[in-house]
Amino acid sequence: MGDDRTATAPGPGGVFVRAALAVIVAASIAPAAARAGEKPLRVGGTGSAIAAFQRLGETFLASPGGLPLDVFPSLGSTGALRALAEGALDVAIVGRPLTPAEAALPLVAREFARTPFALAVNPRLAVTGLTHDELVRLYRSETPRWPGGDRVRIVLRSASDTDTALLRAISPEMSVAVDAALARPGMLVAITNAECNEMIDRTPGAIGPTTLLQVGAEPHGLRLLAWNGVPPTLEAMRRGAYPLVKHLRIVVRRDPSPAVRRLLAFVASPAAREVLARLGADPVPFAPVD
Repeated sequence: MGDDRTATAPGPGGVFVRAALAVIVAASIAPAAARAGEKPLRVGGTGSAIAAFQRLGETFLASPGGLPLDVFPSLGSTGALRALAEGALDVAIVGRPLTPAEAALPLVAREFARTPFALAVNPRLAVTGLTHDELVRLYRSETPRWPGGDRVRIVLRSASDTDTALLRAISPEMSVAVDAALARPGMLVAITNAECNEMIDRTPGAIGPTTLLQVGAEPHGLRLLAWNGVPPTLEAMRRGAYPLVKHLRIVVRRDPSPAVRRLLAFVASPAAREVLARLGADPVPFAPVD
């Protein structure tokens, strides 16, 4: 399954989800250090925020009432929501709104942060920015080249992935260009956000979608490109000059446990907000979960 798919794919994708759920269940019953006899909270979701949540978990553990977080990689938004609904996760972190079917489940979603959505390139490239028309041409061309002559290697996400939807939403022209790239044989396709960043980092001439938060939390040297002359910074996003934004949500079951409530309170706290801002996200205040 893709990292942020809006629907669960049949066939191999379903196998991946079932395997991921089995890993979570096995890990949840394994011995682990916990405070006052409580088990670690199981967290999973979009790769855009998983590395950041690992950092948040360190601060949460050191805070009053904190406890360990078991943060599972590579589940994606849809896989995490499914695991949460089935009781295999305590908290899901997602990069998209809930679908109508998901909203009908006994789940509660709260937006907790937003971060610049951006195009990243291999750090060995000299390019520092793109315009809308330049990006459309890169995705539409069958043999794109960078100004210096290097081959452009576009790292795509699946057709149903949230990052693909965000690229399509840039403009009608970009939507057509994205679909053309997806239909082209031999393209690089990353299954998860983390894999996308890894592909960009190791592939000469590569470009692909990511977020400021993910790049800030992961140990890559990726270069985020300015968009129409505006760099993807928190300051530019906050004042509306940088228009590409990814909204991140924390999702729990209705009537969450006291431990989950403590985590929610921590995510809304000044200490967590400071961590998120340092890594590249603009924290969003959210109401408590009843």
